[in-house]
Amino acid sequence: MAIRIDAKELRDVLHLTPPEQNIMLIGKHGIGKSEIIQRYYEREQAMTVVAFFLGQMSDPGDLIGLMHKEEHTGRSIFLPPYWWPVDGQPIVLFLDELNRARPEILQSVHELALNKTLAGKQLPPGSVVISA
Repeated sequence: MAIRIDAKELRDVLHLTPPEQNIMLIGKHGIGKSEIIQRYYEREQAMTVVAFFLGQMSDPGDLIGLMHKEEHTGRSIFLPPYWWPVDGQPIVLFLDELNRARPEILQSVHELALNKTLAGKQLPPGSVVISA
């Protein structure tokens, strides 16, 4: 069910929604979704926002990191991607242009959006995932 809200109401929704609950925004291109998310979380919550424009991504490695052989086990693992939080602090992932993403990108995003995990790694507690 879709609910129509304005920018102030969106800020209220962001404020009232617990981090465990993911949010999906639907709106026309260029109406300010990204800016509202960035402003709210960076200024009012002092959280790092990592925005991905999924329609422009062509390689899942940008999102999930690159495969690497672990020397002492000989097993392959994914190295954490550049944006992965290494300090244990929660982050906000803004997955924009979901409707324009390639199928191989969507596969990677599903794990993040549903479980807040990526290649077996869990986002820090309190992290927020918002799709648009």
